[in-house]
Amino acid sequence: MACAIFILLVTIFSFLSSNYVAYAQNDTLKRGQQLRDYEQLISAGGVFRLGFFSPNPNVGLIGTAGARYLGIWFEQIPFYSVWVANRDIPVPDSSGVLTIGGDGKLKITYRGGPPIVINSNVESAKNLSGNITATLLDSGNLVVRKVDCDGTPGTVLWQSFDYPHNILLPGMKLGMNHKTGKNWTLTSWLSEKVPAPGAFRLGLDPSGANQLLVWRRDEVYWSSGVWQNGSFQSAPELTQLTKGYNIYDFKFVANEEETYFSYSIKERSILSRLDLDTLGEVTLLTVDRRDGNSRWIFETSGACHYGFKNSTSVCLTEKPTKCRNGTQSFVPKRGYINVSEIWYDTDTNLSLSDCHARCWKNCTCSAYQALSPSDGIGCHFWSNASSFIPRDDFEFVYLLTNESNEEGIPV
Repeated sequence: MACAIFILLVTIFSFLSSNYVAYAQNDTLKRGQQLRDYEQLISAGGVFRLGFFSPNPNVGLIGTAGARYLGIWFEQIPFYSVWVANRDIPVPDSSGVLTIGGDGKLKITYRGGPPIVINSNVESAKNLSGNITATLLDSGNLVVRKVDCDGTPGTVLWQSFDYPHNILLPGMKLGMNHKTGKNWTLTSWLSEKVPAPGAFRLGLDPSGANQLLVWRRDEVYWSSGVWQNGSFQSAPELTQLTKGYNIYDFKFVANEEETYFSYSIKERSILSRLDLDTLGEVTLLTVDRRDGNSRWIFETSGACHYGFKNSTSVCLTEKPTKCRNGTQSFVPKRGYINVSEIWYDTDTNLSLSDCHARCWKNCTCSAYQALSPSDGIGCHFWSNASSFIPRDDFEFVYLLTNESNEEGIPV
């Protein structure tokens, strides 16, 4: 009864104070508060921030015009988000505002457009007593939950860890819940500047084998090998290279209820993320700050290993065709093609890896480029790249070559 009276008084006060707006502070957004484009939530220990940002690395995080996204990033690595709330629907300008309703729904409103509901799959909370809050934790998890009138955290209604994008953080799961049917997978960005779902997906092998797979447009592209003795047979570098630093606990759980891969860090001074990039490579990033300095460790695994290609070629693996015997590769070079037959594909769901695949399969294609260099999406193709003109102030053109590296390995 006390909670009901409290909620009634808050509701009446909200109606009577239509000109009053409360703003989010610290790590929690409460019902009736707003998080505007230039405001951010900061986790209690200062590990993560949540706010609006632009994925274009050439512009700042705050107050920028153009496509804006609500995301979470490390306080000490602000140039790379670990989760994006509205990856499919960007806000067109800096008018975006995040709010939370009494039903537990997180909404982004902005000038001239319909609300963007972030957690539309949350169960209705209309009959719940108490307040509803959204809290950014030091784990990087955004948690929507009921809070009792005395401030005691209650039922978790929704959490971002259940809806990963292209990043796996310590404590997240990669796998499936057999009872609920929930499947935790990572999906790459469409391009480095567009966080919409891209060509690659990382998840648990649905056949039942205890291994991870990367799919490229729903075709199996890479496998980690079976989990055995604390590592993946075909990708031991993801779990073995940091053993000497005593940083991680890796685990693969398989029981009647769940099957999943997960990992944790042993000290809070460690920053870590496992990333599925736009070329289908899986990288474990470790920032070790235990000695007061920042030691960055990158451990990459995937279908294409940079050790078998020179540093300039595009690291994508394609199947041999009647006109590509495997000795060719595409090399990015700045410049333009002066005379050639050209054609385009304006599909905004195409990434550079899609352009690579289409040019590879077309025997007349000898070069490609993103149709929209500002976003890295769509495809521009050439049938004859012999008239390539180098220019450092132009965008990259990806040229087909038959070069080999110093060891004679095709690149």
